Formats: sequence, structure tokens, C-alpha cells
Amino acid sequence: MNTVWILVCDSARARLFETRDNERPWTLLEVLSHAESRSKARELVSDHLGQRSSQGAAVHHNALAPASSPKDTEKAHFGHMLAAMLDQGLRSQRFDQWVLVSPPHFLGMLRNLLTPELQKHLSASVAKDLTHIDAADLHARLQDIFDNLPDEPTGVRSARKHAN
Repeated sequence: MNTVWILVCDSARARLFETRDNERPWTLLEVLSHAESRSKARELVSDHLGQRSSQGAAVHHNALAPASSPKDTEKAHFGHMLAAMLDQGLRSQRFDQWVLVSPPHFLGMLRNLLTPELQKHLSASVAKDLTHIDAADLHARLQDIFDNLPDEPTGVRSARKHAN
């Protein structure tokens, strides 16, 4: 039996589905929300970062300013949370391969957070924001991908081929 997890997410919400042998309807395993990623930056920071120079921003830079914005930090936190959830599922052998659907910016960030094992089991990724689409429409939009999924992910198949 080929179990596939489908993670449909953006920087503030995620839905995790499961299908076995491409059965329909998909089973909704988890719905996650990270409200902090949608908050305004000023709501995430408790103190002011310092004073700006009256001579303009080009003259003096604020040495106390963080390297990334509070919103980016919260997006990364949510990304780490999703990657950890996937890693736990893989280690527990709850799925054989998985599909990632996310807007381009968050997709790139999330892919950078994946363990090498998770990367091997990632069978497809879709750089689109489909978080607002219901499960039936989502399945229809992604059907081409599922029609072409291998029995096992490419990274795992090539690792097995080299082991033999």
C-alpha cells in the first residue's frame, strides 16, 4: 500500500491530507494555524527598536534592528513546526511519500528546512497558494500529479538501487 501525505500550506495555515493508493476522498489528518504569521510586525515586537537619525536612513543605520523582520521570524517558526511534524511522521513510517503545495516564497523556505530523508520522500511540489480551496477541488487540481506519482519516491528508489 502506497501512503501519500499532502501538505497544503502557506506561512500561516496548513492542512495535511492522506491518501492510500490514491483513494478518494482524501483523509484530513491535521489543520494547523499560526496566527502570529498574519500579525502586523508592530504587534509582534514588544519594545521599540531605537531612534532613527533625523539626518535620514541613509546616513545612520539602526544597530539594534534585527537581521530579519518579526513576521519573517514567525514564518520561519511555522516552517520549522511543519518540517518537524513531517519528520516525525516519516520516522513513524506513517507515509511513503509526500506532496508539498505552497506559495513560491514559503515553498522555498520550507524546502530549505527539510531533512535529507524528507527531501528523498518528497515526490512533488506545487508552487501555488491553494490553501483556500476545498478538499474536493484540491484533489481535482492535483490529479495530474497523482496520476504520475511513482510507487516510491525517486530519492528512495535510487538509494535502494545503489544498495543492491
